[in-house]
Amino acid sequence: MKSLSEEERRLRSRKIPRASLLMLDMSPWRTLLASNVDQSLITMTGFDGASFASLLQKFAPLFDEYTPFNSSHILLKQDPSKGGRPRKVRPEDCLGLVLVWTRMRGSLTALQLIFGMTCSNLCMYLRFGRRVIVEALKSDPLAKIVIPSNEEIASYKEAIGAIYPLLYDVWSTMDGLKLYLQQSGNTEIQARFYNGWTHGHYVTSVFVFCPDGTIPIAFFNVPGSLHDSQVAHWGRVYDVYDETGGKCTVDSAFGKVNRPFLIKSSQDCLVSTMPTREEQRLDLQRKRQATSMRQAAEWGMRAIQSSFPRLKDTFVYEDTGERRILMKMLCLLYILCARTVGINQIKKVFMKQLDEDANNEFSMM
Repeated sequence: MKSLSEEERRLRSRKIPRASLLMLDMSPWRTLLASNVDQSLITMTGFDGASFASLLQKFAPLFDEYTPFNSSHILLKQDPSKGGRPRKVRPEDCLGLVLVWTRMRGSLTALQLIFGMTCSNLCMYLRFGRRVIVEALKSDPLAKIVIPSNEEIASYKEAIGAIYPLLYDVWSTMDGLKLYLQQSGNTEIQARFYNGWTHGHYVTSVFVFCPDGTIPIAFFNVPGSLHDSQVAHWGRVYDVYDETGGKCTVDSAFGKVNRPFLIKSSQDCLVSTMPTREEQRLDLQRKRQATSMRQAAEWGMRAIQSSFPRLKDTFVYEDTGERRILMKMLCLLYILCARTVGINQIKKVFMKQLDEDANNEFSMM
């Protein structure tokens, strides 16, 4: 590239210049937003009109209070005494940009066409918008990651027990997720993220799913060399068991160490070590029900990955914390979407009454 002329470099640049883009106020995004069609908003952002407007109310004050124009990549308050031109990018544009970005993969070229923004400006507002969303939602009761109260855990046990009577003490299900990571140039750092089983470099995350489709415990951005069982132990899933006796179903890949707070699904549901025939029969039925119930974790993982295809891209290795901010933002958005939009397979199976309550509430607005 250094040997090329300026014109030759420009021809090889994978960016669309300002002259080839619509202005922001004439962009396809503004047209879609003005149409106020829930189907379109859900397709592009994952949120319907009511939930997008609710999220925007939390996002807009922080967007107006802070500025993306800084060199340290952190939020800084604007200095009103300096004046300057007002920003053309409105809060709904920045929020929509981040949400649409999570719903796509690969190059940012399509986003330039959708929002009418140059690549440098678009990347700056993406970085800024991710931080604003995390700041706006990290303490929001509808989105934050928090262990449920004892009363809520009891209701989760009741919901699962109504479908699987032998799992009367189960309150959640859990699974791990491996995300591709770019190899580091440092061999010591590279070894931390290398998984010898799958022969690749990953960051590992473990998510716990409740019957209402939300995530009460998430431990993410962990080096891929660690096993899911160890990550789950660090996530302190056992705290719920110590306080309420609630157990969590997991797949058979979790560690062989006997952990009373976990119920592993069985690949062989025809063998039981119980002494009596009646105990063997109940043990086998419990294994079958645990194997069936653990399917909810697959639904949850599918919901996360299908809602945010950006996760399937290979993460660029960096030490600035961008990956952690992105993972936290996606968890918060997933929980908020599960509670407000309600398109969630886990909730539809285990807690149908929540869908009915949500529909009645939004129909009265």
